[in-house]
Amino acid sequence: MNHLNNIAHLTAQFREPDQVYEPDLSKIEEAFVQKLWHTQRFFNANLEAIDRRTVRVLKPGTWNHGEGPDFLHAEVEIAGKLHVGDVEIHVSSSEWYAHKHHLNPRYNRVVLHAVFFNDDFNLRTRLQNGKRVPTLELLKFIDAPTGDLFDQAQQEKADAADYCRVTGHELNVEGIRGVFDSLGRERFLEKAEAIRLLRTRLDFEQLLYEGIMEALGYRENSTPLRELAQRVPFADFNTKSEWEIQAILFGVAGLLPSQLEEPLPVQTVEHPFIAALEALWSASNYGARTEQMSASRWRFGKIRPFNYPTRRIAAISRLIHHCQGSLMMHFLPTCERSVTADTPRLLRNIQRELLARLTLEPDGYWETHSNFGRAVGKAALIGKGRALDIIINKILPVAYVWAVEAGSQGLQEAILHLYSSYAKLQENAILRKIAAQIFTEAQPMKAVIRTAKTQQGAIRLYKNYCADQLCDLCPIIEHDAILANPVLSP
Repeated sequence: MNHLNNIAHLTAQFREPDQVYEPDLSKIEEAFVQKLWHTQRFFNANLEAIDRRTVRVLKPGTWNHGEGPDFLHAEVEIAGKLHVGDVEIHVSSSEWYAHKHHLNPRYNRVVLHAVFFNDDFNLRTRLQNGKRVPTLELLKFIDAPTGDLFDQAQQEKADAADYCRVTGHELNVEGIRGVFDSLGRERFLEKAEAIRLLRTRLDFEQLLYEGIMEALGYRENSTPLRELAQRVPFADFNTKSEWEIQAILFGVAGLLPSQLEEPLPVQTVEHPFIAALEALWSASNYGARTEQMSASRWRFGKIRPFNYPTRRIAAISRLIHHCQGSLMMHFLPTCERSVTADTPRLLRNIQRELLARLTLEPDGYWETHSNFGRAVGKAALIGKGRALDIIINKILPVAYVWAVEAGSQGLQEAILHLYSSYAKLQENAILRKIAAQIFTEAQPMKAVIRTAKTQQGAIRLYKNYCADQLCDLCPIIEHDAILANPVLSP
């Protein structure tokens, strides 16, 4: 809406910072407030926190779409003093305490709490470390009527696909399949190159161990799981039992019942398995030599119990125990058989064997639990979907780098062929965006993307081109993978 810019100067003249506004909070989403902060839609550069301190935003920070504060590494001048840190965004100020950020050390770098509407009696926001930071009510300083901005945001969301030059065109199915196939190969080789660069400081065992740990965590717990793998390297597990491995990993992760702030019921703590883990942890020297992670680093909310980090740690412990000292030798010989796999049946046999080596069945405590004291139905410690993701994104690229270092061109080509043979995996948010952006009911995505490789190609298209709006470089247009002009509405 272009008229918003035209009325900005009027807003600045007539809107008073102390004026009370009553928005319909039920219609406001946090993403809308985050965008206001990101675009800095304020009529005055000199803002004022609710405790009356002046606030000037020099840099709003990097928009964080993962866990933790919403904007990282912001630069904010508060009462004339520069503060560099994070900014947390909420619709209402009371959400800081409702979300228990005041108990979470992850938010201790927050220098400003920016909210759409202040509904709290506290003049400042309290952090877990006891410090207090100012709260800024954005509603008082927005440079246009809130309703207009909200309507504009909703329209932009609805029209997002219109920005894509491919949307609405008839597709050359074979052409676009070729584009995704090529991009899928590029994405695989990019992963392999990133692994090769890490080889300057990590051996293959640690590389694969860290990669699998990261993949087990999904988006929510991938970073702390990789950090855990770095704190407890793979070489430390030599000759240790499965229970010893679990005790060490749970202890360093800060997730043993004895390490939690809120005590668990006595019947949980006294369970023989948990008591054994606690004893093994106490007997190890890791408590003294390795700094433990905070339990607040781990996310359990809004995650299926089967994917809890506790269950993932149990999974990697079982895998390490089963691999008998070498993760590489647990998977590499199977990958090497792809050199002589000259039929689809032989390739499928290799796929099944790799999958079986990852989808280990639980026993004992984790057969019926997802967390300490939380019962759950029986399921594999690593499900089929997650196992296939690990094979495609971690195991095969590492095996490819092994082949490169071994100078085996035949194995390199065989692993690429094995990668190309996998059927498509589970969909994710990026693939759904590509489906809505490029494909139609008449030409659905499933007609083009039938393999894991072409799925990876679609992900690369989005991450390398769409996300940065590099439309002029779009490989779909560059390779003439569209046939007709879009049909325009009268």
